[in-house]
Amino acid sequence: MTHTDFNQLLSSINGLTPQQMRRVIREMEIRLATAGKHSASAKAAKPDAGETAYDVASRAGLIGCIQGTPRSPTDLSTNEKHMEGFGHD
Repeated sequence: MTHTDFNQLLSSINGLTPQQMRRVIREMEIRLATAGKHSASAKAAKPDAGETAYDVASRAGLIGCIQGTPRSPTDLSTNEKHMEGFGHD
C-alpha cells in the first residue's frame, strides 16, 4: 500500500459517521480475531518484518469493505478530472 493509498483510506474513514465507524470497528475486530485463529498456527505471534498494513488488512478481508460517504465517488476512473494526464509522460 502506498502512502497515497493509505491517506485515501484514512480520508474515507474520516468521512464515516460515528455509527458507521462503530460498525467498521466491530467488523475489524471480528475479522482480525478470525484471521488470528487461522494464521496463529501457521505464523509466529510476531508479524513478519516485511509485512505491511495492507497485507494485514487484506488477509483479514478488510480491503474494499469501507463504503464511501454519500457524496464520494465510487469509481474515480469515471471522473474525467481524476483521469487528466493519465498515461502521459
